[in-house]
Amino acid sequence: MSPADTGSALPSIQVTALNTLSESRGSIHDDEKAREMGYRGGLVPGVTVLAYMTRLMGEAYGRDWAIGGSFEGVIRRPVYEGDVMTVTGEFRATGEDGEQVHLEVHDPEGNVCAIGEARTPAPRSASGSAS
Repeated sequence: MSPADTGSALPSIQVTALNTLSESRGSIHDDEKAREMGYRGGLVPGVTVLAYMTRLMGEAYGRDWAIGGSFEGVIRRPVYEGDVMTVTGEFRATGEDGEQVHLEVHDPEGNVCAIGEARTPAPRSASGSAS
């Protein structure tokens, strides 16, 4: 990608949500407690949902992003076990210090459940990885 590609999208990925804390009785991740609180079931941990966005960056940029990239994100809506989530990324800026990518996690109904911003360590070369 190059600066001319600002606004273009990374290939999206789909992830089946997994509640890694479903056995945490009495917490928001426990189906019974979450239903008492008005949710349809236990919530997938936020850190897990945010990791879906970092997975997209890892697939797009590889090891270089994992070593020198950055990421921050926010959860906006609940994510439930078994839902097939779509993770998207869009280029926002490219410069000598790297590329900025806006990320979103969408539930099966298309609602945005999490948003994030990531930065690569340096622009990608034609081979798809930083030099």
